[in-house]
Amino acid sequence: MGLISEAMKYYAPILAALLMAPAAFAAEQPRSVVELFTSQGCSSCPPANEFVASLAEDEDKLVLSYGVTYWDYLGWKDTFADPKFTQRQRIYGRALGATNIYTPQIVLNGQEHSSRYTRQQVERMRFKDTPPAASLALEEGSLKLASDAPADAKVVLVQYMPGAQSVDVKRGENYGRTLDLANVVTDVTFLDWDGGALATDITAQQGYAYAALFHDPKTAKILTAAIYKP
Repeated sequence: MGLISEAMKYYAPILAALLMAPAAFAAEQPRSVVELFTSQGCSSCPPANEFVASLAEDEDKLVLSYGVTYWDYLGWKDTFADPKFTQRQRIYGRALGATNIYTPQIVLNGQEHSSRYTRQQVERMRFKDTPPAASLALEEGSLKLASDAPADAKVVLVQYMPGAQSVDVKRGENYGRTLDLANVVTDVTFLDWDGGALATDITAQQGYAYAALFHDPKTAKILTAAIYKP
C-alpha cells in the first residue's frame, strides 16, 4: 500500500489536470507540430505562408507562424516579429545542425526543417508512437500544464492568435501585397519544468490560444504537445 500511495501522490496532479471538467478548460493534443519562421519583408515567404495556412485547417495539426526580425532592414518592419522568435529559430538551427537561419523555414515536430514541403511529407511526420499524455488547463485564471513526458524535457509555452491574420505591406520586397498568416505567435515563454504538473503565473488572455511544447533536451524533437483554446 505504501508504494501505491506514493505513486498516487505523484500522478494525482497529472490525472486531475487531464480529467478536469470540460467547462473548466479545452484541452487538445495534436498529432504533429508545424512551425513556420517567416517575415513580411521576405519575398519568398508568401507561398510558404499559404501552404502552412492550408495545413492549419487540419484538426490534428498544430500550426504556428513566427515572425523573425532579421529582414526588417529591407524596408518593411514585420508587424508580428519579435527577437524571441528569432532566438527560437537559432536554437532550432543549432539543434538541427543548420549552417544558417533562413526564411521561410518550416520545422516539423522539432525534428527536421526545409523551406518547402509537400502535404504528403508533412503527413509522414506525424508522431509515430503514442506520445506522452499532456494537457494545458486554465485554473483560477492562470495556465497549468501536466504531462507524463520525461522530467528533463524542455517546455516552451507559446501564445498565438488562432486563425488567419492579414497584413497589408506598404514597403519593401512585398510592397502592395496582402499577406495572410495562420496562427501567428505573439509570445514564447521557456518554463522551468521538472515533470508532473506545473502551475504557471501566466494569465490566459481573451482572443489568444496557447500551446505547450515538450522538447527532447538534446535533439529539440517535440515529444508531445498540448493546446488550450478558450
